[in-house]
Amino acid sequence: MKHGMKKRKWMIATLALCALAGASSVQAAQSQLEAQAVKFNVFSNGQAVSMDKEPVVIDGSTYVPLRAIGEALGKQVEWNEWTQSIRLKDQPKVAAVHEWKNPPELTGSIKEGGFSGLLHMPGDPEDVFYTLADRGPNGEFGKDKLRTFPDDTYVPRMYKIKAANGTIEMLETIKLHLPDGRKDVYTGTSDVTGMPNLQEGDEVPYDGTGTKKLGYDPDGLDLEGIAYSPSDDTFWLSDEYRPSILQVKRDGTILGRYVPQGAKDKLLAAGAQTDIYDILPAAYNNRIANRGFEGVTISPDGRYLYTSIQSPMAVPDQKTGEKSRNLRILKMDLSSKTVVGEYLYIAEDASMFRNVKQKDIVISDLSALSQDTVLVDERDKNAGDEAQLKRIYKADFSKATNLLGTADSEQAEALSIEQLKAKGIAPVSKELVVDVAKLGYPHEKLEGLAVVNEHTIAVVNDNDFGVDGYDEQGQLQVNQNPTQMYVITVNEELK
Repeated sequence: MKHGMKKRKWMIATLALCALAGASSVQAAQSQLEAQAVKFNVFSNGQAVSMDKEPVVIDGSTYVPLRAIGEALGKQVEWNEWTQSIRLKDQPKVAAVHEWKNPPELTGSIKEGGFSGLLHMPGDPEDVFYTLADRGPNGEFGKDKLRTFPDDTYVPRMYKIKAANGTIEMLETIKLHLPDGRKDVYTGTSDVTGMPNLQEGDEVPYDGTGTKKLGYDPDGLDLEGIAYSPSDDTFWLSDEYRPSILQVKRDGTILGRYVPQGAKDKLLAAGAQTDIYDILPAAYNNRIANRGFEGVTISPDGRYLYTSIQSPMAVPDQKTGEKSRNLRILKMDLSSKTVVGEYLYIAEDASMFRNVKQKDIVISDLSALSQDTVLVDERDKNAGDEAQLKRIYKADFSKATNLLGTADSEQAEALSIEQLKAKGIAPVSKELVVDVAKLGYPHEKLEGLAVVNEHTIAVVNDNDFGVDGYDEQGQLQVNQNPTQMYVITVNEELK
């Protein structure tokens, strides 16, 4: 056993947690013992266990990485940085995978795509969902990454779908439009588009060739999340552009758009025809471009709406925001349509992953379990074997600090975990429900999340309409990345 051993000094407390959290996350022990790193094979049920850390021997006892052994025994292992705790659960299972196999064509070789959000409505069959597409097909042209829109009259839409027997069937397509008698300034009809709203603060839109600038649509939408209000039978959608949230009738009529304070006058001056309510905190005007509201959900009793920013905002500047782990989630009382809460959600630390930047760890969707408990979809930008962070967390707001209207809200992105603790600011708690990357999920975007029943969730990817950028000759490239739904069962009861 001692042959070929390498001697190292290890802090005892650090050793216990290094495979989960890294030395920087653990309080160093006062005493030191000599640890001997050893190389030997570990088997579980006849299969070799792959370990990223060598076992060590301390004082005659052998210690192995907890994550590797736990996962080999069918456990999901979670390290909670905020509470300095480890939780083991039974590994969730993929119950089914369904695919949208024949989406209709939009323009040229581009086909309809999705999905950017997911909703299962109470009372519907377990295989019936509502979802939506975002702003339509778009790409990045040339070294300057000009934002292109090959179909600039694309109408943002919701879908009613059935996911069964390995396929996704389109039951209904619901295009968004203005109320009767109003005309969108870009289309000249009641249909809105997925074009950016304003020259100030939005990306500059180009045509599909990347050579011609296009106009702006103050009523344009980049839809990312969908929720349902049982009190008045309407949908609520989240939009990345301003950011905003919208109330929409079942037939797609836009009833109202809720924006940050100060945005209403700019949209109206540009010709917006939507009824606009500027009730959201003004700080949300400082969202990083195309990083606005991503998720939206409504508590089962219909009382509260939650909506999440995709990334930290440019507060006090974009550089600070891109380095921050602090994402904001707003809470709205739907009976009065007023914002009643703002909370911090701490994203995972990018330094704990390979080839992941902090700015690329984002929230993609929400699904409420109760008034105070929400499932949160957190992901990185990698796909396939490179994907490491595709997780669903249960977030508890009941003991989180409400920052709405406080001085700390004005500097939220700049606060470190140590500063938050020193100020007594508690973020929403996080408990891992399922690590989707561990289940073979192949896609970059874990975009839509819905609770099907007490032990089942469904997730969908956004395939970006198959648009895969441009080649060296400036030709738009279309891939075959499919739109899929993964149905996942968990042993714990979702409540």
